Amino acid sequence: MSLELVAIDEHNHRAVRSLDVHPDQTHLIASVDASLADAYVWTDSIFRAALEEGIPVGYVLVYPFDRDGYRLVNIVRLMVDARHQGRGIGRTLLGTTLDWIRTFTPAPDLIRISTLPENERALGLYLSMGFEARGTEDGEIALYRRPPAGTVTD
Repeated sequence: MSLELVAIDEHNHRAVRSLDVHPDQTHLIASVDASLADAYVWTDSIFRAALEEGIPVGYVLVYPFDRDGYRLVNIVRLMVDARHQGRGIGRTLLGTTLDWIRTFTPAPDLIRISTLPENERALGLYLSMGFEARGTEDGEIALYRRPPAGTVTD
């Protein structure tokens, strides 16, 4: 399976805005509309729809920033639509996001992601993808990792 990350624009925003999680997951992630609003307010953030064969299956919102002399990219949101869960899309989306972040200029020193402590599924995914938990920040478990190694190819 491969995913394409595309900008959200006037052609696809309605399809992206129709994405949602299972009702029992709504307390774990902000809605698409809240994420769009955050992307608008955080002018340096980058919001991308995840497409599988042209169909939106999720999205990712990242925020590059500098802190204490390091360049960080915070994966603020990573969401897979309820209709597409259980097929490994979350793992593929995170891997695709990490590869995409590797192309950023300036190159990041660290990548950050966080989750609520009760979101064991997300925590397990992040740990399996090389993130290390480094405590709690704003009530969430904060995890960090270095960008993937290797040569960037187009």
